[in-house]
Amino acid sequence: MKRYLTTACAAIVLAGICSVALAGEQFPFPPRDVAMVDDAEDDEGTAALVEWLPPRETTSDGHTLAGYEVHVFREQADSSWPEGFELLEKRTVALLPDPGANSTPVGGLVPWRSYRAKVTAVYLPEGQAPEVSEEDPLELANADVRRSEPAMSDATMSPVGKWYDPRHNTVLVLVLVYSTIVLLTIYFAQRRDMYIRPIAGLEAVNEAIGRATEMGQPILYITGLSGVSDIATIAAMLILGHLAKRTAAYETPIIVPCNDPIVMAVEREIVRDAYIEAGKPQNYNPENIFYITDSQFGYVAAVDGIMVREKPAANFYMGYFYAESLILAETGSASGAIQIAGTDADTQLPFFITACDYTLMGEELYAASAYLSRSPLLLAQLKGQDIGKVVIIALLLAGAAAATAAALIPDAPLAQVLERLISWFTLGG
Repeated sequence: MKRYLTTACAAIVLAGICSVALAGEQFPFPPRDVAMVDDAEDDEGTAALVEWLPPRETTSDGHTLAGYEVHVFREQADSSWPEGFELLEKRTVALLPDPGANSTPVGGLVPWRSYRAKVTAVYLPEGQAPEVSEEDPLELANADVRRSEPAMSDATMSPVGKWYDPRHNTVLVLVLVYSTIVLLTIYFAQRRDMYIRPIAGLEAVNEAIGRATEMGQPILYITGLSGVSDIATIAAMLILGHLAKRTAAYETPIIVPCNDPIVMAVEREIVRDAYIEAGKPQNYNPENIFYITDSQFGYVAAVDGIMVREKPAANFYMGYFYAESLILAETGSASGAIQIAGTDADTQLPFFITACDYTLMGEELYAASAYLSRSPLLLAQLKGQDIGKVVIIALLLAGAAAATAAALIPDAPLAQVLERLISWFTLGG
């Protein structure tokens, strides 16, 4: 008898405790334990997860849980809550027919910024399906929608991206190897002369300048039809600086027609500095570097007219060219000028090779500045690039040989080691 009385008393006390616990939480019941956590699968630090637990009761007063509304806030200059946070994103998470789901991803975040979230439970009359508002797809259009008090995340969260991706181990190793090669070549270039193979087109530069000086005729220099941001145009302007320095010493005029006003402004400064370095600033004439037009064939027609009228003794075509290359080169050839071209536009190389005396092909255009200036720093960088290419070619040949050996003798220990090395390089570790 005493045992039954004890059990009954315990049940009554437990029921009282539960009623007191639920008394402080009135319908509609809010979600619990809201937290905002970093997305472990996000490498860039721009995504997070908002997580929560369902309410203690999901059905009451003829209503049932239909979903949640999630608000994400971003911290501003003031760190207090909620004044220091602005609403970043609002989304309605409709979980029917799975009211047990308890998380949603959030994207578009900024790494290292602080965020908080609040989640509101949404209840609809039993048997009523959610209806989305036509004006706002994040609002429900149902007549009798009940929302709980929002549950806030306990602390701020800052998404963090990965500092280092181990999949890029191969890139790291190659960058370190290449940087070491370049630094070593710079070190040795400052202490001894470095051999650079002769480039016929650049060897003929002095010949072209000498011919123009003897004939008393100008030099025509064209830097292509690309803008100042194009790498070929930059290389052409560097060559122009070295060429202008030599023509200034011989007092040979150089004509530079431009089809881009920004390129014209830069080239005027380059030529002016070259004349100052040569000690002949009084011979610099900015009128020889002028803007014609940005129309492709209008520019070509004007340059061809200059060739016919001025009869330049040497024509230089350096930079990126399009369909106008053959028109320019043919007109220059007909005028009897010595012509030196250089471009990385592989579609135009055949025309320059056919109509010009010398042609710099591809990377020879980029090497011309180092070749003409003989600067130890530029020569070392050029040499380092060549050595780096040799290393890459050697790695490709070694990889091909290793893959062949691993395929022919797959059970050999050496083949297994080679296969692992191949996997490490191809998959980044």
